[in-house]
Amino acid sequence: MSNPILDIKDLRVRFKTEDGFVPTVNGVTFHVNEGETLAIVGESGSGKSVTSLAVMGILPPNGEVYDGEMTFRERDLLKISKKEYRALRGNEISMIFQEPMTALNPVFTIGYQLRETLILHQQLTKEAAHKKGIEMLELVGIPDAEKVMSRFPHQLSGGMRQRVMIAMALSCNPKLLIADEPTTALDVTIQAQILTLMKNLKEKSNTSILIITHDLGVVAEVADRVIVMYAGEVVEEAPVFELFENPKHPYTHGLMASIPKIHDVVENLYSIEGTVPNPTNMPKGCKFHPRCPLADKDCMTIHPELEYINSTHAKRCIKV
Repeated sequence: MSNPILDIKDLRVRFKTEDGFVPTVNGVTFHVNEGETLAIVGESGSGKSVTSLAVMGILPPNGEVYDGEMTFRERDLLKISKKEYRALRGNEISMIFQEPMTALNPVFTIGYQLRETLILHQQLTKEAAHKKGIEMLELVGIPDAEKVMSRFPHQLSGGMRQRVMIAMALSCNPKLLIADEPTTALDVTIQAQILTLMKNLKEKSNTSILIITHDLGVVAEVADRVIVMYAGEVVEEAPVFELFENPKHPYTHGLMASIPKIHDVVENLYSIEGTVPNPTNMPKGCKFHPRCPLADKDCMTIHPELEYINSTHAKRCIKV
């Protein structure tokens, strides 16, 4: 590992609504080193995907980064022009979106969409881009790649569309790959192929990967480090093995306990009671206290800081 390729400090994102601004990411700080895979884990609504969209510069029109710093390869992402951002996006920073059916344009063929990326960012001719597109589809394990180039997204299965998205993301040899739930809704065989593909990419090209998931099995398979997010905040950060062996935050404990154990026969699977709070009505004090088994009256009033237990392991809790 070397210097951070992506450095996020005190990132704050909010969305404009009819009732005013609603903050959804509240002071998130993390970094991704060159050649490293960092996983962001948490339930839906924890702010994982919004963080990734902020890094890509593609927040919805009513969303904005209103404070913090985002640096990619020593370039301030909050100060570069839209033209510079477009040159980065899809080229040096690529993203695999959570839902490939909506990420792919339904009115253009797979080949057109692959060629467009390569012509724009790699300055290839149409013929060279077509050939490279076929090579990328073959790389991600798509059979009859030449035929697939002429098909439309609706003519492919969910797994095929996801692999097309990965082929597009990898086609320009990005320095940073952001993968938002890359294995969602895929069968286990395809999941394993995609995770292997991502690991090979990191090993061969020294690509940094930021993977966003709620699947701790995926985390254990590919991640070097993990940050756990809850209600728009980082509540724990640790190397992957340390997090699994010695989780500190009660929320992380709950996520671990929710993993089904193949050898344990239980009547009911464990689940964390309650739901992630609505951003318009966040609890005071620790945001997790309404669901936390360790919470007391102090937790209802004190908002804990993220503190480091050692040089690599941090937690946001006053009870552990």
